[in-house]
Amino acid sequence: MKRRIFVLSASLFLGGCGWHLRGVQDVPLTSIYLKFPPNNAMAATMRRSILARTNVKVVDTPADAEAIFELPSMRRGSNVLAYNSEGKARIYELITRAQFKVTLQKNGAEIIPLTTLTTSRELNYDERDWNGKAQEEQLLYREMEQSIIQRIVNAMAHITSDQVEQAQHEL
Repeated sequence: MKRRIFVLSASLFLGGCGWHLRGVQDVPLTSIYLKFPPNNAMAATMRRSILARTNVKVVDTPADAEAIFELPSMRRGSNVLAYNSEGKARIYELITRAQFKVTLQKNGAEIIPLTTLTTSRELNYDERDWNGKAQEEQLLYREMEQSIIQRIVNAMAHITSDQVEQAQHEL
């Protein structure tokens, strides 16, 4: 009985404060083409995310698309943040930097101009566990790519009809 009362009061509290799941964003585009190399893992993740979070249809050819998404640059890097007492790198900063833009297929006008997103994570390095750290590094890079994809889709979900209209009238 106490559990039911708790669940009921929690649902009333969350419902009353205006909290709700994000749901599907209404974007003023009907279709988009993702310009990626064939069989790209990032493209597949991005496709799933766009389909799940927006009303935009992802098409397979640029001719069928209203807009084209391009990712001209995606770079990984690292910096040493700290050294140990022996002078060897102890903590690294892993960095992923991506540039993207969204253009209209009809006239090439930019809906979202070339935008740079950067994300970073720290990696504590121990040469005794080289294999584990290499796997952790790859996992962190994948996590950073996921973060960038979510930020890109979020930017696309906030495209306004004014941005699309303005791009349609550019030559």
